[in-house]
Amino acid sequence: MEKNQTIHTCDNCGEIISSKTLPLSSGVTIIPSGISGPLVAKIPVVIGETEIQIDIEAEFNLNEPFYEIKRIKKNVYLTQCKLLPRSGVVAADGTLISGKLFISGFVRKNIEYATADCIGEKVVSGRIAHTTIDVPFTAVTELQYSVPPVVSVRGVQTEIDLLSSCGCNDCTGTIMGKSGCEQYFEDRITFTETPYCELVGVRIIEDDINADPIKCHSDSKVQLYNKIIEKMVLYIKIKVLQVQQVNIPFSQPVKPDCTTTQYSDYEK
Repeated sequence: MEKNQTIHTCDNCGEIISSKTLPLSSGVTIIPSGISGPLVAKIPVVIGETEIQIDIEAEFNLNEPFYEIKRIKKNVYLTQCKLLPRSGVVAADGTLISGKLFISGFVRKNIEYATADCIGEKVVSGRIAHTTIDVPFTAVTELQYSVPPVVSVRGVQTEIDLLSSCGCNDCTGTIMGKSGCEQYFEDRITFTETPYCELVGVRIIEDDINADPIKCHSDSKVQLYNKIIEKMVLYIKIKVLQVQQVNIPFSQPVKPDCTTTQYSDYEK
């Protein structure tokens, strides 16, 4: 043991509470079974898929001067994804060709950076700290439909004039014509399934520039920074779906393997 070496006790270094090896549990392969067509099913249908490019430039400060950026972990979250089905191109026969897709969200960035708490002539030492920030974004794009969405428009209200030869409270009058105390209206409303989005994947390309430099001492060669300027290209792949009624034609059922078990075997 070297002289003046400090010995630290290991009473609070941590310990394994429990550890065990789990045995392999046996299982039975089950082939799902269902009815064969022809039939009509109400299922989600992919009406369009797109990859949106969003260019972002952001500027932010960390909570203290930093020496260098060590790592940046990123995740993308959507807070809005709304399709206006009839806001794009409509064919002459009324077929919907495209619609406007509004999206918004944020990129959550966890920035790990090194500080310079102790600066020597040949040594710089400090801590590894982190800061989490949310960089917002908003975009609008045109979605080309692979399958047109089913959209029902409210019909024109119709009114029927009722014939009356009486007044509103008595029948002593001799005027015959449209009733003045009774109206008859007819409305036709068919509800539309709301299209919804699925976030398929993202790609992020970015350049982070250290800015606003400072020096701890005038003669120091160590450079610290207060600010980060970020230039980021964000590619978001989104799938838009709508629940529709689909005609499924007849298909020959697949004969299950004799070694497998079907759901119907459990019902016997």
